[in-house]
Formats: sequence, structure tokens, C-alpha cells
Amino acid sequence: MRIFLSLGLTALLFALITLSETRLNAQDQTQYSVDWLPNIIYYQGPGYDDVEHRLDLYRPIGLEKAPVLLFIHGGSWREGDKSIYTYLGRTFASQGFLTVIANYRLTPQVQHPVHVQDVARAFSWIYANISQYSGDPNKIFMMGHSAGGHLVALLALDERYLQAEGLATTLIRGVIPVSGVFDLTQFPPTLFADVFTSDPDTRKDASPISHVDDQQPPFQIIYAQYDEPTLDTQAQALYQSVHDHGSQAHIAEIPNKDHITIIGHIGLDGDPTTAAIVKFIRDQLSASE
Repeated sequence: MRIFLSLGLTALLFALITLSETRLNAQDQTQYSVDWLPNIIYYQGPGYDDVEHRLDLYRPIGLEKAPVLLFIHGGSWREGDKSIYTYLGRTFASQGFLTVIANYRLTPQVQHPVHVQDVARAFSWIYANISQYSGDPNKIFMMGHSAGGHLVALLALDERYLQAEGLATTLIRGVIPVSGVFDLTQFPPTLFADVFTSDPDTRKDASPISHVDDQQPPFQIIYAQYDEPTLDTQAQALYQSVHDHGSQAHIAEIPNKDHITIIGHIGLDGDPTTAAIVKFIRDQLSASE
């Protein structure tokens, strides 16, 4: 069975970089110019990593109290870097969203739950500091791709990680996992054992779908028509579970995309993934006005 990212993480990252080089001229409908503030340290406690505990800000120039979008990259919890996603930061900042792209520590340096703990620390930094950069701490959305989709969903659904930072999941205005992993029990126990171990209880507890209850933020779940095995059914199952528990959930299958192009085509003219994300955020903001 072909498991997602088995074609090689380096190939995925190279594809994203190549795609990113072609899109800047496609931003014909830019609403805001963008200010880039790279390599801000978000955590300096025990286990501090000078590379992985940093984030980049993409700020829409001239907009005060901007809604905030935190993006977490994929890479099988083992690889990836915020620098690859400059195109994404500029795309959403140009639409009026102060976009934050954060690194986090990776396997083999660490195992679960350190990855999601780092994402919680990035969220905590944003909540405490983003007003200094013209962002609104009461309008924080989270988005992640692949492993990053897993991490933002887990942070939103398992309250323990934000509670450790003295915060609550009610501070999250919306969650946008793209081609995310939501149920690790769907994979053989040896797959990602270096990340989560092969212990079934650990893998179940690390699965976002295990933590759906009667109170979670709104979800916009997105996956590709030609996504990797089980990611479509995992997305549909999470959507159904959130919906059945009485919370707001939306789901979108993006046609003619795969696990790479669904994230790599963000910002290109007419891209449906970009449109779905922008619409979801704006709809959530409008509903609260």
C-alpha cells in the first residue's frame, strides 16, 4: 500500500519551492502590500532550538487589528521549514490576514507530543504579542497541511496543550486542516513509529478525532481529490464527528489536486483551496460582527 509522503519528503519540498517561484506574478487581485518580518523567537524555555523555535510574520501594511492566520507546515513530523511557504504568507497577508508561519521541533530530535507542544507555544506567543504587530489576538485562526493539519486539529480538539500555556481552545476562531491526518489508528503501527511509537493507546490519544466533544472551534476541513490513502475518509469522519457533536464544520474536496498541489497551488489565479480558506475566515469574522 502506498502511504502518503512515501515518494520522499525532499521531492515534496522541492516541488513546493518550484511552485512558489511561479506564483508571485499571479497575484493580480492583491488588496494589501505585505511587510515580511522573519525569524522571530517565540519560545526560549527548556529544550530551546535556535532554528525551530522561530516564526515569520507576513503583515498587511496599513491594516490595524488584522485577523491572524497561524500556518503549520507538513513533512511527516520529520522535515519542513517555514522558509518554503513564503508564497503562502504573502498570499493570505495580501488578503488582509496577518499570517504567521512557525517552525517546530522535528523527529528524530523529538517525539510526540513535543511537536504539538511547540505549536501551542507559538499560539501562546501570538496571543500575547501579536497586537504589537497590528494583529488582533481575539481573531486567531489556525491552518496546517498534512502533519501540520494534524497538529492544528489536535491543538484545537485536545485542550491539554493550550491549557499548559494558560490558555483555552475557545481562543481559536477557526481551524483549517488541509490534507490532514486525524486518525493514526488507520495506519499500520510501524508507520510513524519513530514519531508516535507503535503503542496503540499513544497513537489513539495522538489522533485528533479521539478528542472531539461538544465544544470545539469551527472547522473548515479540506482534502484533495487525489490525496494520499485514507486522508479522504479521515477528513469525512472528522467532519461528521464535529458536526454530530453540534459544532460548526465544513468540508471541501478540491478537484484535480493531490497531496502536493493542494498546498503548492495556493495563491495561483483561480485556486479553489485559496478561495475556500479566504471565504471561511471572512464568513467567521462576519458572523461575529
